[in-house]
Amino acid sequence: MKKVLLLSLILAVGMTGFAQTKNQAVKAPKLKVGTADVHKRAMGKQEAVQAFEYLPSTSVASTRYESLDEYTTMITNYDLQGNGFVANRMARFADGTVGVTATFSHAGTAAAPDRGTGYNLVLPDGELLFPDGPEARIEEEKTGWPSYAQWGEDGEIVVAHTTVGTMVCYTREKKGEGQWIRHELPNPNLGVSAQELTWPRVITSGPNHNIIHVIAADQDSDNLGTTYTYYARSTDAENWEVGFMPTLQENGEEGLYSADYYALAANGNTVAILLTGDIMAHTIILKSTDNGETWQRIIVWKNPYAGMDWENDENSLFGEDNAMYGPETGAICIDNNGMVHAAFSSHHYYHAELGTSYNFYYGGSIDGIFYWNEEMYAETNGTITPPVWDYEGSDGHVHVEGTDHDCFRMWWPADNAGEYIARNFDQPLAGFIDPVFFQDWSNDNFYHEDYHGYWQGASALPAICVDESGAIAIAFSCPDGNREPDGNGKYLRGIFMSYIDVPYTIGDAYDDENPGGCYYYNEEWLMQDFMHMMDECVAVSSIQNTTNKEFWISYQADDLCGFGIGNSATQGAINDNTIWVAKVVPAIENLSTNEAVNPMTSVNVYPNPVNGGNVTFQINASQASEMNIAIYNITGQKVMEQNVNVALGVSEQHINVSSLNSGIYFATVKANGFENTVKFIVK
Repeated sequence: MKKVLLLSLILAVGMTGFAQTKNQAVKAPKLKVGTADVHKRAMGKQEAVQAFEYLPSTSVASTRYESLDEYTTMITNYDLQGNGFVANRMARFADGTVGVTATFSHAGTAAAPDRGTGYNLVLPDGELLFPDGPEARIEEEKTGWPSYAQWGEDGEIVVAHTTVGTMVCYTREKKGEGQWIRHELPNPNLGVSAQELTWPRVITSGPNHNIIHVIAADQDSDNLGTTYTYYARSTDAENWEVGFMPTLQENGEEGLYSADYYALAANGNTVAILLTGDIMAHTIILKSTDNGETWQRIIVWKNPYAGMDWENDENSLFGEDNAMYGPETGAICIDNNGMVHAAFSSHHYYHAELGTSYNFYYGGSIDGIFYWNEEMYAETNGTITPPVWDYEGSDGHVHVEGTDHDCFRMWWPADNAGEYIARNFDQPLAGFIDPVFFQDWSNDNFYHEDYHGYWQGASALPAICVDESGAIAIAFSCPDGNREPDGNGKYLRGIFMSYIDVPYTIGDAYDDENPGGCYYYNEEWLMQDFMHMMDECVAVSSIQNTTNKEFWISYQADDLCGFGIGNSATQGAINDNTIWVAKVVPAIENLSTNEAVNPMTSVNVYPNPVNGGNVTFQINASQASEMNIAIYNITGQKVMEQNVNVALGVSEQHINVSSLNSGIYFATVKANGFENTVKFIVK
């Protein structure tokens, strides 16, 4: 086991607000961010490139953790954890044990004959069930895309698909003990496709987690790739009821939702299913309060083009000037009151020619993680409403009422100078790229269509968790401007996490005194420690329910941009990836009281590389403070430490490093519970 305690982190990006405590609203400044080439992937016949500029709002705030513990749970060189969502990979038990799974292989080849479910437990004492990680998959045969949940009072269940069209289910009555028992789910016989279930999700409900719910898909290659989605339920993992996903057939939607673009959640007797990621259909949540006996259908995002004929219906046409922004990836959880919470990433579509399907963009226009709960829009049956842009631009006041096309749109033109502004949010925003770090970027620096799994958006693939008080944590993967680009000039992706102290309500999004601004809640950067300064971090998952604001997530990390597995693999060779688990306990009380002040506006180091003598730390301080500078080598060993008194403003501190061997070092500057880490090289 490898366990690292991160004492504190700085906030990397501005966010939207808390329900009870309103942080000061910040007006969007006139910051012109560099022109980016936005590549558009043609789903039909069209291909194009568009220039895009935007002017976002740039609030920068700070907070700190009580603690952050990380665990290396397994190593896998099969790095393609999912084609869409990475959901239902973790579970937390009543005694505090946390189980984690991942797609696992040590073969070092794309064929991965040993591929299956990698599994480990983080025990209540902080130890791992397998300190060196699992040696092999848990299944008897090659499987992929595992899903994991508690089963019974203290047991566990894994569901995965095989390579021969069989869905397998493995159970045991006591977590971490005994043999896994193999079961099979029957393929449905509904006469519409090959009926081979794939890409599963599993969750359990009921007082003792004894009712098993599985959702899955069947990619029908004989019907133009149409995906049929299915729902299965069992009480013993042997006898199953399998049919179309609830409510889809009567609404003509049974063939619309994409495989691997769904998630499951449960709490007590309440179960919820999220279906999204397709421009042909609405984004919906199916909710049952009786363990799957009956279902309510909630339209989260009403797609104005749902069900249209893209081949022949001219009403389906909308071009670049009328581009639509809709949800792409998402996650859900259910609180102790039975309310469903969700997080979504945004995507950017248009359809300009009959006979094609639709096109979507890559790049900076596709950004933002949005938070939703089912009480926020009760008057519209849950549906997200169009936004408003309100801004005093250089060409005068701009007030724009959004349309249904804009519900997940982040930016709007401020004036004729090509500047863009952030929307005035009627829905809280849980994350977006901070433009401070991207003033001279282009898409080629951090984002590419060939990176499988990256096309879902810049800030993408969220995971969401709720505790017994209603506090929410949302984690996601995002291009990381806090670190320098890699050797190919590309920004590695990092993991960020945002918090909402209590469930958010729509009325708290506005500020009467500053209608051009919006509230931010805090987002933490999880890559601050030297252990992650060279990591590319993707595939975020989380537990769904927790206690005492102990939020648990898992993610995959290696030191190369892109993927080694998949049709669009970009890495030259398949390498090892670490599946990390992190327990994050935020100091949420500081978010409300603003007691904690980060005295470090920025920390820079020069010369870099340094050839003996002094290395200089240039610190821009927002207040005078005593600071600690600790220097670590590449293995994490502290090799030098010094306390300094830093004055208000920009000052320099010099440390003689002539005694250090040549190599890479990390310097962590700490003050008032905050820290900032910079990398430098000694020649």
